[in-house]
Amino acid sequence: MALDPVVYDWIVFVHIFGVFVFLIAHGVSSGVGFRLAKERNRERVSALLEFSRSSYRVMILGFWWILSTGFVLGYAGDWWTMRWFWAAIVTLIVLAGLMTPLAAIPYNWVRAIVGLRAPLRRKPLPAPPSNTDADLTAALDWISPIPAAAVGMIGIAFLLWLMMFKPF
Repeated sequence: MALDPVVYDWIVFVHIFGVFVFLIAHGVSSGVGFRLAKERNRERVSALLEFSRSSYRVMILGFWWILSTGFVLGYAGDWWTMRWFWAAIVTLIVLAGLMTPLAAIPYNWVRAIVGLRAPLRRKPLPAPPSNTDADLTAALDWISPIPAAAVGMIGIAFLLWLMMFKPF
């Protein structure tokens, strides 16, 4: 039984809309990363990290939206045997895995120093052994937004290429 082309187009629409939701929410954290690399004022750092955290739930919602509609499209398009489809799934997993050491860990170290909780945590992170301004500066110096942004952009371009051209 073939899926109605109109229904299929709507599923594609909803999938792409989920990508926009994810990218808009994720853009907040990306922008914060570029600003944090230059910021040294403790209160401003806290405000920036809280701003980043405020978009996290929407970003996660967008990620699961993309994944679930992608699986629906895999079923609807009968793509389970296509290598490009599995390459897209693996790419999403690799991107998520790379973003943890490139962005989440450094951000959360700074969050701990300024006494904030990490996204989706109810309690603050364990306090570091010291949280002086020198420690904050060292943690902020550890943040480098360019590698995370580069990996993200390359990953998005690769995913877009896979989705549009279905090369293998």
